[in-house]
This record gives sequence, C-alpha cells and structure tokens, in this order.
Amino acid sequence: MLRVKVETVRPGMHPSEVIVAVTTADGSKEELIVDRRSLRSNSVRIGYPVGGDDQNNLLVELPRETFRGERRVWVSGDSLVPDEAAA
Repeated sequence: MLRVKVETVRPGMHPSEVIVAVTTADGSKEELIVDRRSLRSNSVRIGYPVGGDDQNNLLVELPRETFRGERRVWVSGDSLVPDEAAA
C-alpha cells in the first residue's frame, strides 16, 4: 500500500474531520475531507496506483471525492510514500 503526501488546509465541519490538499502532477491542488485519524506524517492512504505515464506521474484513487468531484487524480511519483503499517 502507498500513501500520498497532503497538506492540511483547515479543520472540517465535524471535529473528527480535516480538509487536506493533494498537489496534482500539473501543480494544482485538489482539496478533500478526510478523517483526522487517517492522517499520518502528512499523508493519507491511497492503495496502489491505477495507472502511470512515462514522466513518473501516477494515477491514484483518493479515499474520498475532492470538492470538485474527482476520485482519481494524477500525482508526481515523488509525492507517494510507502505505508509502513501495511508492510
């Protein structure tokens, strides 16, 4: 399993939620709400990439839809980290 690096944007509407941003391969940000407990070392679990290209970009499925309704986003391979808990 893998995790994607995120940055915390602000608290969510519920105390257990937090809004995070994922930086996509083109440099834009996609925001989504996640459970605060799912954050570890500024990353969230994504599983395995579902696609890739020849520029080290990977298509990943996020744990929830983004505010714009995206479930899968392209990210740079550098923004992925291994999930030690799954090892």
